[in-house]
Amino acid sequence: MTKRPGKLGTLGVMKLSPRLRLLHALEGKPLDRPPLWLMRQAGRYLPGYQSIRAQHSFWELCHSPQLCTQAAMEPMERFGFDAAIVFSDILVIPQALGMQVHFDGHEGPKMAQPLREASQLQTWNAAKLLEALSFVPEAVRHLRGALGEEYGLLGFGGAPWTLLAYMLEGHADKNFAVARAMLHTQPEFAHRAMDMLADILIGYLEAQCAAGADVVQLFDSWGGLLGAEDYARFALPPIQKIAKALRANNRRLLLFVRDGQHLLPLLAECGCHGISLDWRIPFHQAATQLPQHCLQGNLDPALLLSTPSVVREETRKLLAAMKARNHYHRCIFNLGHGIFPQTKTECVSALCEEVALAD
Repeated sequence: MTKRPGKLGTLGVMKLSPRLRLLHALEGKPLDRPPLWLMRQAGRYLPGYQSIRAQHSFWELCHSPQLCTQAAMEPMERFGFDAAIVFSDILVIPQALGMQVHFDGHEGPKMAQPLREASQLQTWNAAKLLEALSFVPEAVRHLRGALGEEYGLLGFGGAPWTLLAYMLEGHADKNFAVARAMLHTQPEFAHRAMDMLADILIGYLEAQCAAGADVVQLFDSWGGLLGAEDYARFALPPIQKIAKALRANNRRLLLFVRDGQHLLPLLAECGCHGISLDWRIPFHQAATQLPQHCLQGNLDPALLLSTPSVVREETRKLLAAMKARNHYHRCIFNLGHGIFPQTKTECVSALCEEVALAD
């Protein structure tokens, strides 16, 4: 990765370094073009990652800062993204809380003993938990050393509702019916658990920022399963608590709610600097509903299974929608969800080339 010389763009905006481009987008400062990174940009579609996984289990990879950096740097060196994201998993928190988390082929994560009783929360110790999770900020620190100061760096964690949904259900599920029902059958338990998870996440995300992350993202992967009333009652307050605490320390926070287009009016009140959009909502529509937020997204990740020409065309369309927002004001280019394992690298290259050409 080499430095790019600064020069004036067509509107007189100095060409920014990748890291400054990310920071300017989050802070509402002028942009030469939108910064670019992709959710799950380090993963199964890349040969280097496949080579690591052939020798190490997923959890071995997550617990090794050196291997995490190796995985995170491969897409940076191959595609030249503006920012890297630390390699980890949202379920390191349930694992650190003593839950046995394992991955069963293509069926997603499973937990041997789901959370069921309020008494189980008494064993949660935030201070000891952060010590047990110290390998994640160490991975951030290691990655920052590899990136240098030129490129942006993101950390992340799972949002309280999404973590609780996994912990209650015990496995990945398209409906999370058990978890959703327990919000109503045991509401005090649900509120207490998510409030405790919020406290854990405040310390966890702060540690990543202190280690070198420019911004951290909360993944509310299952937030879209909740109706607006339930989201406002259960899922939003702990997110607001996290956002308030991080803002007090001048940290930057993004929120991604998968399939959350019906929640956009609520997300305007989340307290985060930016909202990462699902691919299902038109960018211009979200920009109208969230005029004060940085918006990230939201190319359909399935397009990266098509052809470079299709990707170029759709990327240009999304860039045009972003440019209409006062010349990319508060815009970050990304996918509307994580990259697929079957993704074609030539399609990723086409996307990156088109974004790099934007002015």
